[in-house]
Amino acid sequence: MNSVLVAVPSTKEMSLLHSRSVNSDGLDLGIIECERYDMAVCGVGMLDFAVNLSGILANRKYACVLQVGICGAYPGSGLAVGDVVRVRSEVVGDMGVQESDGSFTHWSKMVEGAAGYAANGCGENAGILPEPLRWLRSVAGLTVNCCAGTASLSLDRQARFGVDVESMEGAALFAVCRRFCIPGFEFRAVSNIVTDRDPSTWRIPEAMAALKREVLDKL
Repeated sequence: MNSVLVAVPSTKEMSLLHSRSVNSDGLDLGIIECERYDMAVCGVGMLDFAVNLSGILANRKYACVLQVGICGAYPGSGLAVGDVVRVRSEVVGDMGVQESDGSFTHWSKMVEGAAGYAANGCGENAGILPEPLRWLRSVAGLTVNCCAGTASLSLDRQARFGVDVESMEGAALFAVCRRFCIPGFEFRAVSNIVTDRDPSTWRIPEAMAALKREVLDKL
């Protein structure tokens, strides 16, 4: 067992980071013990990721957790496909209520203290990371259950929350690590620009290769 856990959302992402075969129809919750860190698939989306990461941390003690995976970059972020970033904060973007006029009211406007999650929720200090990882661009993230599939929704989310990237698990990492009082770090590689949905423009293998090169190979 190593002191660092690398938590990966999906089996597809894991297959691009490690040669161990995983089942495409379900989670492989086994821990892969690499030379310098352990790895585990924790599931796509906030719920599965939080439940499975909690199960691991309840039974194993790690010095820190790194979440690695792909993300979409909002058009005004200045990011390009293939860029690797460290996400410093997360907001759950689609948690709230729809008003009678069809407008959306975010949960943070209704419940005090529900604004978001910061990477330093449990005294996280980037100084414990290897130096190359400290200098990766730091960005703000939005965690959602439903990824934006139109340019209009992308622009609305970026304007509303002032964020750079979109994913489905970031807030879950910070929430779970805060509960277990373990430093958590989120690293993402941009696989696509968040605009009108067109999977033919996604570059997932290239993004994961960049993530491995810029993060895992430097641990």
